[in-house]
Amino acid sequence: MKNRSKAYIRHQRERIIRKKWAILKNVFLLESNYMPVRGKLSKGKIHCSCRMCRYEQFYSIPKAKHKAKLKVMKQEIDDYVYFLLSY
Repeated sequence: MKNRSKAYIRHQRERIIRKKWAILKNVFLLESNYMPVRGKLSKGKIHCSCRMCRYEQFYSIPKAKHKAKLKVMKQEIDDYVYFLLSY
């Protein structure tokens, strides 16, 4: 496990809180009177399946790691075909 500084941990916690706060405010349309305490947002899960939050999934855009694996597999196939045709 990597050693993370307290500043890094605080930054990540605040980033997640801001993201979940925006989902509650803009997607679920909650008013500030009904919002939970900000610190609780770092703990729980707030799932939103709207197009804005799940853009890549909704439009079937592959993740970077899947693109990289596909590229490597295509390169291996091309190398194999080139090897077969060269003999």
